[in-house]
Amino acid sequence: MEHGDGPTTESVQEFVDALAEPVVVLDRHLDVVAANRIAGSVSASLTVGTNLARFTFLNPYVEESADDWEDSAHRTAAMLRDSLEQHDEDPRFRELVGELMARSPAFASEWAAGGDEPARRGLTTFENPLVGRVVLRWEQLRRPDDHEHVLVVWVPVDEASAHGLEALRDLLRGEPES
Repeated sequence: MEHGDGPTTESVQEFVDALAEPVVVLDRHLDVVAANRIAGSVSASLTVGTNLARFTFLNPYVEESADDWEDSAHRTAAMLRDSLEQHDEDPRFRELVGELMARSPAFASEWAAGGDEPARRGLTTFENPLVGRVVLRWEQLRRPDDHEHVLVVWVPVDEASAHGLEALRDLLRGEPES
């Protein structure tokens, strides 16, 4: 597993390593602080050190290439707002929200609109340059003793997506696509 500098416990690291499906651990600022290799193979957004809010709103390729970008943007802003409501505001939150407000009209609009309750599960379509379209259902999981982190696990919704993930696993193992 890859992991960031944040306080990710040994048991969480072992859990992330043990899962065959893509999984990341997010902190309160939506930074990816842990990820398994298959997650990073699915999307650059699912690699350690990536901030999902910055990736969603400040990466022009994401908006141009994602069929469900508006849903993703809405969901990401709601997740950030929810996290801010659950935790005390800190300089990092102020910096992140300020940067997104200044650099992304889409974020500014989403933030000003207020928000719905954030989704805890849903579908995301990834356009992977190696295997094509992969549609994954995701679910957020929280440990009762850890209010700082959330695990997000993705599973394929159909046979084509399952095949795409298996092809990525083969590539990670250095095997040719089947």
